Amino acid sequence: MQKLHILNGEEMNKAFKSQGLFEGEHMIPFNEAMCAGETCETIFSEEFIKTRAVTHGVSEDDYRRITVEKLEAVFREGRDHLQLWFDEDMFCQINLLTLLAWLEQIGYEGKIELCLTTQQFEPLASYQLHVAGYRAMYKQVLINRAHPSEVLLPPLKKGIELYLHYKGLDNELVTFIKHHPVLSEEQLVSLMIETFQKYGLGDVQYMQLVRSVRASEL
Repeated sequence: MQKLHILNGEEMNKAFKSQGLFEGEHMIPFNEAMCAGETCETIFSEEFIKTRAVTHGVSEDDYRRITVEKLEAVFREGRDHLQLWFDEDMFCQINLLTLLAWLEQIGYEGKIELCLTTQQFEPLASYQLHVAGYRAMYKQVLINRAHPSEVLLPPLKKGIELYLHYKGLDNELVTFIKHHPVLSEEQLVSLMIETFQKYGLGDVQYMQLVRSVRASEL
């Protein structure tokens, strides 16, 4: 059985390699931040690539190289067992939802195991998954910004709740920024990363949010 490990991003990929995990097995990172910016219905279509490249401020060719081409390993060598390694925070769970939706979109029928980790990449729990229904859920959440009627996977349910709250105009992150007007951008970003770990956002996303909120206050 050909096993492929899909990891939530380059940092996890580096950590697993440094620990010597899965030697002889194939690991690829899912290089996206789907909680940021806009998206479209058909994942990795030309429209999707154009939209996501704008979000990340990269060329379409760079987006293909950094994100899309790495996932082509799913099609090679008859991969029939995927192990997905994702944290339980919002950032990772929205990436996971997108990945599962894409697997349904391409008609993947092999075995899928979700290995849930802490933000320090330590194992928490595992789930056996089937991709049916995730494409409709992706559209409902990321395009329509609506709550699905049912989400069976507990960390994904929490991640979706946080995402929809995050996308609201007046969420706790915005309130926090408004309550700390004297802090520099760098100080505030550092404090928010520490305070709101459940969102899993990085300095780039927080810096954009801080600048947006403060610009709207002028």
